[in-house]
Amino acid sequence: MGPLQRTHALIADDIVGHLERLILTGALAPGATLPPERTLARSLGVSRNALREALTRLDGLGLVERKQGSANRVSRTIPLASALASGLDGVAAEFQHSAEFRAEIEPRIARLAALRIDDRQLTALRDLLDRSARETDSEQSASLDIGFHTAIAHATANPLLATLGELTASWTVKARVYSHLDGEGRQLSHAGHARILAALTAHDAEAADYAMRIHLSEIRDVIDRVRSAERSDQFG
Repeated sequence: MGPLQRTHALIADDIVGHLERLILTGALAPGATLPPERTLARSLGVSRNALREALTRLDGLGLVERKQGSANRVSRTIPLASALASGLDGVAAEFQHSAEFRAEIEPRIARLAALRIDDRQLTALRDLLDRSARETDSEQSASLDIGFHTAIAHATANPLLATLGELTASWTVKARVYSHLDGEGRQLSHAGHARILAALTAHDAEAADYAMRIHLSEIRDVIDRVRSAERSDQFG
Protein backbone atom coordinates (compact mmCIF):
# COMPACT_ATOMS: atom_id res chain seq x y z
CA MET A 1 0.00 0.00 0.00
CA GLY A 2 3.05 2.22 0.35
CA PRO A 3 4.04 4.74 2.99
CA LEU A 4 1.64 7.52 3.89
CA GLN A 5 2.23 10.92 2.34
CA ARG A 6 2.12 13.34 5.26
CA THR A 7 0.63 16.83 5.13
CA HIS A 8 0.18 19.46 7.84
CA ALA A 9 -3.06 17.77 8.92
CA LEU A 10 -3.36 15.36 11.83
CA ILE A 11 -2.13 11.82 11.15
CA ALA A 12 -5.63 10.30 11.27
CA ASP A 13 -6.84 12.89 8.72
CA ASP A 14 -4.07 11.87 6.32
CA ILE A 15 -4.84 8.16 6.77
CA VAL A 16 -8.54 8.74 6.06
CA GLY A 17 -7.76 10.74 2.93
CA HIS A 18 -5.23 8.16 1.70
CA LEU A 19 -7.47 5.12 2.17
CA GLU A 20 -10.52 7.01 0.91
CA ARG A 21 -8.74 7.77 -2.36
CA LEU A 22 -7.64 4.13 -2.76
CA ILE A 23 -11.20 2.91 -2.22
CA LEU A 24 -12.94 5.47 -4.44
CA THR A 25 -10.46 4.97 -7.29
CA GLY A 26 -10.80 1.18 -7.11
CA ALA A 27 -7.23 0.55 -6.03
CA LEU A 28 -8.84 -1.19 -3.05
CA ALA A 29 -11.65 -3.21 -4.60
CA PRO A 30 -15.15 -3.46 -3.08
CA GLY A 31 -15.25 -6.31 -0.58
CA ALA A 32 -11.47 -6.58 -0.39
CA THR A 33 -10.00 -7.66 2.94
CA LEU A 34 -7.67 -5.10 4.46
CA PRO A 35 -4.35 -6.24 5.94
CA PRO A 36 -4.30 -6.86 9.72
CA GLU A 37 -4.16 -3.57 11.60
CA ARG A 38 -0.61 -4.19 12.83
CA THR A 39 0.59 -4.88 9.27
CA LEU A 40 -1.34 -1.97 7.77
CA ALA A 41 -0.06 0.46 10.41
CA ARG A 42 3.52 -0.64 9.75
CA SER A 43 3.02 -0.32 5.98
CA LEU A 44 1.71 3.24 6.34
CA GLY A 45 4.29 4.17 8.96
CA VAL A 46 1.67 5.19 11.55
CA SER A 47 0.60 4.11 15.04
CA ARG A 48 -2.18 1.57 15.49
CA ASN A 49 -4.20 4.10 17.51
CA ALA A 50 -4.16 6.59 14.64
CA LEU A 51 -5.08 3.83 12.21
CA ARG A 52 -8.00 2.67 14.36
CA GLU A 53 -9.34 6.22 14.55
CA ALA A 54 -9.14 6.52 10.75
CA LEU A 55 -10.87 3.16 10.23
CA THR A 56 -13.65 4.24 12.57
CA ARG A 57 -14.26 7.32 10.45
CA LEU A 58 -14.20 5.29 7.24
CA ASP A 59 -16.69 2.87 8.79
CA GLY A 60 -18.94 5.85 9.56
CA LEU A 61 -18.66 6.99 5.95
CA GLY A 62 -19.73 3.54 4.73
CA LEU A 63 -16.40 2.87 3.02
CA VAL A 64 -15.06 0.22 5.40
CA GLU A 65 -16.85 -2.59 7.27
CA ARG A 66 -15.56 -3.25 10.79
CA LYS A 67 -16.84 -6.16 12.87
CA GLN A 68 -15.36 -7.36 16.12
CA GLY A 69 -13.55 -10.64 15.62
CA SER A 70 -13.46 -10.29 11.82
CA ALA A 71 -11.03 -8.75 9.37
CA ASN A 72 -11.64 -5.19 8.22
CA ARG A 73 -13.05 -5.04 4.71
CA VAL A 74 -13.75 -2.47 2.04
CA SER A 75 -17.52 -2.03 1.77
CA ARG A 76 -19.09 -4.00 -1.04
CA THR A 77 -21.14 -0.99 -2.07
CA ILE A 78 -20.38 2.69 -1.50
CA PRO A 79 -23.44 4.63 -0.27
CA LEU A 80 -24.41 7.80 -2.09
CA ALA A 81 -23.84 9.74 1.12
CA SER A 82 -20.25 8.51 1.32
CA ALA A 83 -19.58 9.40 -2.30
CA LEU A 84 -20.90 12.89 -1.68
CA ALA A 85 -18.87 13.16 1.48
CA SER A 86 -15.70 12.26 -0.40
CA GLY A 87 -16.50 14.98 -2.92
CA LEU A 88 -16.64 17.41 -0.04
CA ASP A 89 -13.36 16.15 1.43
CA GLY A 90 -11.78 19.59 1.29
CA VAL A 91 -14.69 21.00 3.28
CA ALA A 92 -15.04 18.04 5.67
CA ALA A 93 -11.37 18.40 6.61
CA GLU A 94 -12.22 21.85 7.91
CA PHE A 95 -13.93 21.26 11.24
CA GLN A 96 -15.08 24.87 11.30
CA HIS A 97 -17.19 24.26 8.20
CA SER A 98 -18.63 21.08 9.70
CA ALA A 99 -19.69 22.92 12.85
CA GLU A 100 -21.25 25.79 10.90
CA PHE A 101 -23.16 23.38 8.68
CA ARG A 102 -24.65 21.54 11.66
CA ALA A 103 -25.50 24.80 13.44
CA GLU A 104 -27.51 25.98 10.43
CA ILE A 105 -29.35 22.73 9.72
CA GLU A 106 -29.96 20.71 12.88
CA PRO A 107 -31.78 23.30 15.06
CA ARG A 108 -34.35 23.74 12.30
CA ILE A 109 -34.78 19.98 12.04
CA ALA A 110 -35.26 19.75 15.82
CA ARG A 111 -37.85 22.53 15.69
CA LEU A 112 -39.99 20.71 13.14
CA ALA A 113 -39.47 17.33 14.82
CA ALA A 114 -40.87 18.74 18.07
CA LEU A 115 -44.16 19.44 16.30
CA ARG A 116 -44.44 16.07 14.56
CA ILE A 117 -42.69 13.44 16.67
CA ASP A 118 -44.88 10.56 17.84
CA ASP A 119 -44.76 8.34 20.94
CA ARG A 120 -42.98 5.50 19.16
CA GLN A 121 -40.21 7.80 18.01
CA LEU A 122 -39.87 9.33 21.47
CA THR A 123 -39.49 5.85 22.94
CA ALA A 124 -36.75 5.05 20.42
CA LEU A 125 -34.91 8.25 21.36
CA ARG A 126 -35.19 7.43 25.08
CA ASP A 127 -33.68 4.01 24.38
CA LEU A 128 -30.75 5.58 22.52
CA LEU A 129 -30.26 8.06 25.36
CA ASP A 130 -30.30 5.29 28.00
CA ARG A 131 -27.79 3.22 26.04
CA SER A 132 -25.45 6.19 25.58
CA ALA A 133 -25.48 6.84 29.34
CA ARG A 134 -23.95 3.40 29.93
CA GLU A 135 -21.59 3.37 26.94
CA THR A 136 -17.86 3.80 27.62
CA ASP A 137 -16.53 2.75 24.21
CA SER A 138 -15.84 5.81 22.04
CA GLU A 139 -16.78 4.09 18.77
CA GLN A 140 -20.12 2.82 20.06
CA SER A 141 -20.82 6.17 21.73
CA ALA A 142 -20.27 7.99 18.42
CA SER A 143 -22.56 5.50 16.67
CA LEU A 144 -25.33 6.12 19.22
CA ASP A 145 -24.83 9.87 18.76
CA ILE A 146 -25.36 9.55 15.02
CA GLY A 147 -28.42 7.38 15.61
CA PHE A 148 -29.94 9.95 17.96
CA HIS A 149 -29.57 12.84 15.51
CA THR A 150 -30.72 10.90 12.45
CA ALA A 151 -33.78 9.68 14.41
CA ILE A 152 -34.70 13.31 15.08
CA ALA A 153 -34.45 14.04 11.36
CA HIS A 154 -36.78 11.13 10.60
CA ALA A 155 -39.23 12.47 13.19
CA THR A 156 -39.87 15.49 10.95
CA ALA A 157 -41.96 13.14 8.77
CA ASN A 158 -40.31 14.79 5.78
CA PRO A 159 -38.32 12.29 3.69
CA LEU A 160 -36.11 15.03 2.25
CA LEU A 161 -35.14 16.30 5.70
CA ALA A 162 -34.64 12.71 6.86
CA THR A 163 -32.22 12.16 3.98
CA LEU A 164 -30.47 15.44 4.77
CA GLY A 165 -30.08 14.27 8.37
CA GLU A 166 -28.37 11.10 7.17
CA LEU A 167 -26.12 13.05 4.82
CA THR A 168 -25.24 15.42 7.66
CA ALA A 169 -24.13 12.44 9.74
CA SER A 170 -21.89 11.23 6.91
CA TRP A 171 -20.43 14.63 6.12
CA THR A 172 -19.61 15.37 9.76
CA VAL A 173 -18.45 11.95 10.99
CA LYS A 174 -14.81 13.07 11.14
CA ALA A 175 -15.69 15.80 13.62
CA ARG A 176 -18.11 13.64 15.61
CA VAL A 177 -15.40 11.10 16.42
CA TYR A 178 -13.48 13.72 18.36
CA SER A 179 -16.42 14.54 20.63
CA HIS A 180 -16.52 10.96 21.94
CA LEU A 181 -12.83 10.23 22.50
CA ASP A 182 -12.92 11.00 26.23
CA GLY A 183 -15.41 10.61 29.05
CA GLU A 184 -16.00 14.34 29.42
CA GLY A 185 -17.08 14.67 25.80
CA ARG A 186 -19.38 11.65 26.04
CA GLN A 187 -21.00 12.98 29.23
CA LEU A 188 -21.52 16.40 27.69
CA SER A 189 -23.07 14.85 24.59
CA HIS A 190 -25.44 12.78 26.73
CA ALA A 191 -26.51 15.82 28.76
CA GLY A 192 -27.21 17.78 25.58
CA HIS A 193 -29.25 14.93 24.15
CA ALA A 194 -31.27 14.76 27.37
CA ARG A 195 -32.21 18.44 27.06
CA ILE A 196 -33.17 18.00 23.42
CA LEU A 197 -35.30 14.97 24.23
CA ALA A 198 -37.09 16.86 27.01
CA ALA A 199 -38.02 19.61 24.55
CA LEU A 200 -39.18 17.08 21.95
CA THR A 201 -41.27 15.26 24.55
CA ALA A 202 -42.96 18.56 25.43
CA HIS A 203 -43.50 19.24 21.70
CA ASP A 204 -41.90 22.64 22.31
CA ALA A 205 -40.39 23.79 19.01
CA GLU A 206 -38.63 26.85 20.45
CA ALA A 207 -37.07 24.83 23.26
CA ALA A 208 -35.96 22.08 20.86
CA ASP A 209 -34.31 24.63 18.57
CA TYR A 210 -32.53 26.27 21.52
CA ALA A 211 -31.46 22.97 23.11
CA MET A 212 -29.95 21.81 19.82
CA ARG A 213 -28.05 25.08 19.38
CA ILE A 214 -26.59 24.87 22.88
CA HIS A 215 -25.69 21.20 22.38
CA LEU A 216 -23.88 21.85 19.11
CA SER A 217 -22.00 24.80 20.61
CA GLU A 218 -20.81 22.66 23.52
CA ILE A 219 -19.74 19.83 21.23
CA ARG A 220 -17.87 22.29 19.03
CA ASP A 221 -15.88 23.39 22.10
CA VAL A 222 -15.10 19.75 22.96
CA ILE A 223 -13.83 19.05 19.45
CA ASP A 224 -11.64 22.15 19.51
CA ARG A 225 -10.20 21.13 22.88
CA VAL A 226 -9.44 17.55 21.87
CA ARG A 227 -7.89 18.52 18.55
CA SER A 228 -5.79 21.20 20.23
CA ALA A 229 -4.48 18.65 22.73
CA GLU A 230 -3.76 16.20 19.92
CA ARG A 231 -1.80 18.82 17.99
CA SER A 232 0.24 19.61 21.10
CA ASP A 233 1.09 15.92 21.54
CA GLN A 234 1.90 15.49 17.85
CA PHE A 235 4.02 18.55 17.29
CA GLY A 236 5.40 18.98 20.79
